[in-house]
Amino acid sequence: MLLPQVSHDLTRKEKKMEFLLVRLAKIENRKDITDDQGKIIGMDAKFRFLEDRDVIIGGKIQGKINQTIELEKGTHTARLASPSDFIPKNMKIVLEKTTSITPMEVRFEKI
Repeated sequence: MLLPQVSHDLTRKEKKMEFLLVRLAKIENRKDITDDQGKIIGMDAKFRFLEDRDVIIGGKIQGKINQTIELEKGTHTARLASPSDFIPKNMKIVLEKTTSITPMEVRFEKI
């Protein structure tokens, strides 16, 4: 009698998939919000989302900015493809408890 071969790899259903939305924004009309003592307590700004660019996670292109990317639950390092005209250069993210409707959103700022 032959037994079915068992794979130790997790199937897509067994893996917990998470969702990430990466944006590249240019800040326009930035105004600091201050308290009575002049301490900055917030910022009011208009964000303009910019052109398509590849999103690199774990050294591989995983998608484009302004599109939801599906990744495994856990810690990842994200960056954008060249040109290097944005900050931060790399962003560490921890994905958990997201859905395709409510992805984690991160922003890189164009400089």
